Amino acid sequence: MADALITKDMVMGRPIVPKEHGAWAVLYGAFVAGVGVAGQVTLPVVLFLLGVTAIAFANAPLAILARPAIGPGQSERQRHALAWFLVYGAAAAATLSPLWVIFRMSFLLPFGMGATFFLLLRAFLVRERDDRTLIGELVGTAGLTMVGAAAHAVAVGEVQRVGALLWLLLFLFFASGVFYVRMRVQGLVVERKGGTTASNPALWPCVLYHGLLVVVVPALILVRVIPWPVLLAFAPALWRAASGLCRGETRLSLRRLGWSEVAVATAFVFLLIAAFWFTPLAG
Repeated sequence: MADALITKDMVMGRPIVPKEHGAWAVLYGAFVAGVGVAGQVTLPVVLFLLGVTAIAFANAPLAILARPAIGPGQSERQRHALAWFLVYGAAAAATLSPLWVIFRMSFLLPFGMGATFFLLLRAFLVRERDDRTLIGELVGTAGLTMVGAAAHAVAVGEVQRVGALLWLLLFLFFASGVFYVRMRVQGLVVERKGGTTASNPALWPCVLYHGLLVVVVPALILVRVIPWPVLLAFAPALWRAASGLCRGETRLSLRRLGWSEVAVATAFVFLLIAAFWFTPLAG
């Protein structure tokens, strides 16, 4: 009986995989942007990619552990989550520690502290059931887009001002996707309840945010903080928001919406890389 109990406790079960598909688009979009602007792929870059992927996988069991163990089977589910959290954590440590020990990339320490902060903050938001709110999604976006700055630093071997600009631009773009998707989904809910477009609670936040983009991005160009072609990279986001305001929501395919977001994000990332390549900034 004891042997059976030990065996049951030691069974790993099926891997716990994150189901937030949009988060993967943000994570890898930010990574490609950082490495693309740097213009080189090295062994540290590959190790960094494996490490951040492991951390992203660890986010799923962490969310389970953050929730109170209430209800039948929840304690066993948390033991299962803890096992996979340790597996993903070990994988992250195995791939990221060489960057510090072998390649002497001590400049990654602030990024590690930032990642820890965002993971703990997300765990708190999950526990309070606020991870699906606008603030919760923006916090998640900020954490994921930091990968762009870190990937750029790993690729060039140092922290540069360009990395900070990438983080800012990536956040501004992917946050626009958060506002846009919330507007589309909330619009469908409102119309199904017989409401009007004006009663959509996510409408004006989306409009105001994209209005902010129209002001902030050109302002950064005018003061020569970012190259002017970056404005072209934001064009798909502005077009997406404008077209979304002009359509009804009697039908909405979440799968189609998700793939359209991937397409817009892909266009943004490659236009952003081209902008920095053809109009490079010093430092």
